[in-house]
Amino acid sequence: MAEPLMLTVLRKVGLQEVYESFEREAITPDIISLLSKQNLQFLGIPNATDMMRLRAECVKYGKSKPQKIGGYSGAPKFDIDKLTLDSLLDCGFQISDIAKLLLVSERTIYRRMAQFGLSKQGFSEIDDGDLERVVSETIKDFPMCGEQMLRQLLRTKGLKIQRWRLRDCIHEIDSSGVRARKAGRLHRRTYNVMAPNHLWHIDTNHKLIRWRFVIIGGIDGFSRMIMFLSCNDNNTSKTVLESFLTGVDNYGIPLKVRSDKGRENVSVADFMLTERGESGMITGPSTHNQRIERLWRDIF
Repeated sequence: MAEPLMLTVLRKVGLQEVYESFEREAITPDIISLLSKQNLQFLGIPNATDMMRLRAECVKYGKSKPQKIGGYSGAPKFDIDKLTLDSLLDCGFQISDIAKLLLVSERTIYRRMAQFGLSKQGFSEIDDGDLERVVSETIKDFPMCGEQMLRQLLRTKGLKIQRWRLRDCIHEIDSSGVRARKAGRLHRRTYNVMAPNHLWHIDTNHKLIRWRFVIIGGIDGFSRMIMFLSCNDNNTSKTVLESFLTGVDNYGIPLKVRSDKGRENVSVADFMLTERGESGMITGPSTHNQRIERLWRDIF
């Protein structure tokens, strides 16, 4: 038996536990965009982020236009509820997104906003003392966040603050952090590996590619012992895997492997994912692959 469409949508956004209330009220994807924030809270979705994700997902499954109300003259106007429009603005939707959700023009949205006295620029009413307290608590949890990230974090708490107020508050509370971010100072982390064979760093070096020599190497992150090192005339994933397996034959399979995202490492990644699971392969920028990059400095 096919799964109900509403349950499929809720499952995609991780809200399947509220399906019973949606089924009880006969809620379908095509009317989600017409529900207000209070309606969705009644249905068991208190989080504004979840509301936004659900509305965005329901757009893919079709939606109903608002009903038209006949007037004394001119074309009938769309019946858009003030509570629905207010909740969409409160959730952070852009005017263009609201127009798409309700299947009306942006101009219609602006007219309804003027009619209901709503504004996209409405800010929260909070005094300076309470604002400093909230910002201080947020900065404790996210010590390196700047103005833009802090604005978004406050939005998740239901606070919309003017940029100039937030900027002044940050300078008052976290002046040292502002100076550090402005200077662009790097916060170096201490490299730490628990034991031998816990992490291998692998890479290929092309310094001698002019003569068709490719150096493939791997080093243990704990002891800096060279686990394998070979010179080849190609840089294919098969060749890299063969070199890697020579180290495995001699020292066993490492717990994890760190490499860059080059295609030559695909076979090694498949091997590690098979042997060690999802945590067996770590990928990232080559410049951050510290141990093996230091080895190339010693070799060349």
